[in-house]
Amino acid sequence: MLAARPLLGDPATEAARFLCRLALIILMIIAPAAELFSRGALYVLMPVGATILIISGALANGLDVRRVGEAFLTPIGLSALFLLFWSGLSLAWTPFPAEAGERFARALGTCTIVFLAIAFLPERTRPGNLYLLPIGLAVTAVATATLLLFAPPFFTRGQDPDSTLAQRCLVSSAILLWPALGALALCERWLMAGALAFVVAAAAFADFSQIALIAIAAGAFVYAVAAGGPRRIGAGAGFLFAFLVLLAPFLALLGYMLADLLQLPHSGSATAFTESLIADWPRLITGHGLGLAGRAIDLGLLPADTPRSILFTIWYELGLLGAVAFALLGYCVFTAAGRAAPYIAPPFLAGLAAGLVIAILGAETTQLWWMTLDGVGAIAFALLFKAHPHTRRPPAPMMEPEQIDEVDADWSEEEPESGPEPNASSGPA
Repeated sequence: MLAARPLLGDPATEAARFLCRLALIILMIIAPAAELFSRGALYVLMPVGATILIISGALANGLDVRRVGEAFLTPIGLSALFLLFWSGLSLAWTPFPAEAGERFARALGTCTIVFLAIAFLPERTRPGNLYLLPIGLAVTAVATATLLLFAPPFFTRGQDPDSTLAQRCLVSSAILLWPALGALALCERWLMAGALAFVVAAAAFADFSQIALIAIAAGAFVYAVAAGGPRRIGAGAGFLFAFLVLLAPFLALLGYMLADLLQLPHSGSATAFTESLIADWPRLITGHGLGLAGRAIDLGLLPADTPRSILFTIWYELGLLGAVAFALLGYCVFTAAGRAAPYIAPPFLAGLAAGLVIAILGAETTQLWWMTLDGVGAIAFALLFKAHPHTRRPPAPMMEPEQIDEVDADWSEEEPESGPEPNASSGPA
């Protein structure tokens, strides 16, 4: 007797697929749209979506521990581990250890849950999942532009990206645009990709957000040039990133000396950068401790025009060792992105370039909000890595009339199987 096949398939597999789709809807649609009305929704939705994604992966295929261990032994993994170690060690000499320790714990928790969510992703991405982020980003961009036209106070009040919903939405759109465009390009939805880029740029123009507009322009430029040679662009961008990080104090000092030579007043971010490093030069090696840069500016310990960019923050808080680790991490990430598949490398490099521009221009990218947003973007790019290019089945070759006649002749020569007719009697009349 044949065993009956279950009509609904394996319950664990079906549950894993449902949970994976639910998690991606939360991360790719609900989380970006929730920033329109709440500053704290992203802190809740990203861990919830990532946790559901981990559960779905555990139900489906589990975790390859050896592959995860090998990821930590790569140059990217080793440099990231050292940067985390040095950041944690700097808590020993930071003036505000309690606040810095809480911030470090939250950042470490965010990085851990994002890493596990990526590790538990299915081996192959379902085609329908690639459309989730473009849908969520389109809804967010259209709603952002609409709200900017009416300018309600809850949405536009303030100037800081960490306290203004409008700026948060625009910066988020500038970061998430590139994995969304990569997904649409992978599905060969070129008109949709162009329409999405136009809507996001229109939303940035509606508020004339300089940071978002420059980030989108930089990402578009890198996307265009990387389409022809991603390896060369990845290596060049990585070298430029490491150059900016390692030589940031010397470039600031050069600007300070140039101002002296031209008899210009000593003001501006470059001057504040130089004076803060010269005033306490022994800390140039170890840094002043994690979490001190932004707090020192708010408390008046540093000048008000001190830059809040990632370049100053890394040097002031973590010193030379932290800057070297951060430069090495960025260089390895850029070069790895350039070596990715041709359909992944251009949007990946564009997303990295857009994030680098936002970080250098002064947005507080060391805040938990920025790290959580980067976690959503990392999961979106990982989903793109699990996808495959759109392929089409080649059409069947046309048959010549002579070949059709030969096939018909072969069918006509076949004899029917012998046996009694259905209504024939088996016995004698």
